[in-house]
Amino acid sequence: MVFRPHLRSLGLTPSRPLVSALILGLTLSATALRAVQPQGVQAQASPAPDLGDAPDSNNNFGIAMTYGPPAPPAQFPTVFWGANPATGPKHFNSPLLYYLGNSTTGGTITCENQADVGADCDGVNNIVPNTNTADQDKGDDGPVWASMGGITACQPKQYRYFVTVTSGGPYTAYVNSWYDFNQSGNWGQIFGCGSLTVDEWIVKNQAINLPGPGVYVFSTPVFNAAPNPATYPRWARITLSDTPLSPNSPDARRGSGQINGWKLGETEDYRLQY
Repeated sequence: MVFRPHLRSLGLTPSRPLVSALILGLTLSATALRAVQPQGVQAQASPAPDLGDAPDSNNNFGIAMTYGPPAPPAQFPTVFWGANPATGPKHFNSPLLYYLGNSTTGGTITCENQADVGADCDGVNNIVPNTNTADQDKGDDGPVWASMGGITACQPKQYRYFVTVTSGGPYTAYVNSWYDFNQSGNWGQIFGCGSLTVDEWIVKNQAINLPGPGVYVFSTPVFNAAPNPATYPRWARITLSDTPLSPNSPDARRGSGQINGWKLGETEDYRLQY
């Protein structure tokens, strides 16, 4: 169902603490925190600057990108433009303190200074505008999209995601998420769906507590979702950061990051068939 067969998040093997938590009857909630593995976090390279990998027509080559015919040009903010409010999100991670993913099952974070040019730790740029190629970051493994289930109607949904803390704490971090439900080629629309109102900024500044080193699992707040209007995938983004976005910013609504970047965190983008 997810166009990333290498993602470890689709084949997670819960560790004993997580299984025990499930046995105790813990259920999904917007604020639920469960320690999956409080110790044994795998060491990661530091610093580890991170960017997303959704297609972005506002790139260093000036080449329009799409994500499937007959889709319009993709306007997902991915390339980092520093002080420009429409910049793609960047996390400098110097040092690396936490990131999206479950390190106990191989979850990791890659490193790159830019999305479409320059060196990249996993050997390939996140997006390649010249060939209309995106979705190339090999460290995308935070969300468990299967926990959301299929979107078969206008309906409430939520999903689960993992966060690994490498050192220090406690920290308060912030999670934002976007979903291009109507396949317009950008995030941020608000529209009616049956009796519901769908907002493509599906998670707004969810504050999470990270007590210390370990792996933690959270659930997003409930959001309204719309079914796929076509047969090709839709783009979604999740961002973990050390400061919140401005809730009234039109650029944040479209998935942009903090001006001049964040100190910490990670952004992951996904092509989903849900």
